[in-house]
Amino acid sequence: MEALPEYIAGPLQRQNILRIWLRRYAVIKGTTLIFYKDDTRSKIDITFDITPDVVINIMDLHKFTINTINGSLSCCTESTDSSMRWILAIRGCTFCTRKVTMDDFKVISVIGRGYYGKVMLCENKITGEIIAIKTVQKWKLVQSKKVQTILIERSILEQVNFPFIVSMKFAFQTDKKFYLGIEYVPGGELFNHLQKLNKLPLPEVKLYIAEIALALNYLHSKGIIYRDLKSENILIDENGHIKLTDFGLSKFAESTNTFCGTTEYLAPEMVVHRPYTEAIDWWSLGILTYELLFGVTPFYNSNRPKLYANIVHSNPTFPPGADPTAVEFIKFVLNKDPKKRPGFHEIRRSDFMKDIDFEKVLKKEVQPIFVPNLEDKYNTTNFDEEFTRETPQDSVTGLDVEQEEQYLPGFSYNDDGNVIFESDNERVFHSDDEQFDNFVKHEYETVSA
Repeated sequence: MEALPEYIAGPLQRQNILRIWLRRYAVIKGTTLIFYKDDTRSKIDITFDITPDVVINIMDLHKFTINTINGSLSCCTESTDSSMRWILAIRGCTFCTRKVTMDDFKVISVIGRGYYGKVMLCENKITGEIIAIKTVQKWKLVQSKKVQTILIERSILEQVNFPFIVSMKFAFQTDKKFYLGIEYVPGGELFNHLQKLNKLPLPEVKLYIAEIALALNYLHSKGIIYRDLKSENILIDENGHIKLTDFGLSKFAESTNTFCGTTEYLAPEMVVHRPYTEAIDWWSLGILTYELLFGVTPFYNSNRPKLYANIVHSNPTFPPGADPTAVEFIKFVLNKDPKKRPGFHEIRRSDFMKDIDFEKVLKKEVQPIFVPNLEDKYNTTNFDEEFTRETPQDSVTGLDVEQEEQYLPGFSYNDDGNVIFESDNERVFHSDDEQFDNFVKHEYETVSA
């Protein structure tokens, strides 16, 4: 019989019926929390079954209570870091999925790279399915205190299902990396398409903006602020339609004040560090509209303080001969007051969009002007040669940090319907679970390498 997976082990105090704290050594095996008398594991104290309905109440940064239909159990850890690890393990260990590894895939090409990792075009050795696999090095996330970004991205991708947003097929991890399997979008980045042409024709821009607006509206309906809209994060599929990707900076929230995003696309309220809402995404849509039509962003300055000053205080200028409806639309969306900034419904009803049938756009019944030329399913010509000429392999990192030694239970996912980071009634990173959200955010932001 295959041994049950051991998710986490270490000192963990439990409270008995007399409310006395007992020092114990605990292990999670499968879906059972086992308390031993000591770290020799020679004598079991008690066992506690963790069921899918598990609810965790945070008592303080060291203490938490596990509640299920079978009862409750109060626990205490030695540190906030340890508490975070136990909570993540408990929340994740109740869900199972078929194990996926890189051994299942042939790496065809590297198609993207960033500081934290890279994106590879891969083929399933058995099914022949083409997939984009994003790899992220754990040590770099820990070093930069950005572990929460991959967890949030994975959680969001597991939830969303929309024509203009990339879909996640699976997720898994090793001791050194996180892996996200995402549908391959062969047309490459909208950024590269724009770079080749410098600027795009008005009808093409209108369709792109309509599709992006629908995607943003869908995310907002889920309580998700995208926070990083830019041409590099928009992919073009084989039929010329767009798909949003890269959700590492997205956030489940009604209002937040975290400073993030790409500088040229930042909304004024973010620059001045005021709380913001999903209105920042509509500001970024206005910036993107300007860039697609005119080839530059409206407030650009190589001097960052001057760029920020332009965003907060200046109005966009337009080249001679600019389409009047486009000018009015951009001015309309780039309202520096987020409370007066238009949302989806105002954008949809604007003169700029009056000839766009959003129902047809949603059904992909509007034919895009640009359709990428694809020779075969392995085609990578729409991606930067800087990446595609790299050796196609899942590179090995030899760097270790303490946090890498621990897996994050529940990260793995397969698109067969299994849910890892959330149950039907609660989300790990949803604002409805604010206490847990703030706790995990705090711990990840303060953990040291």
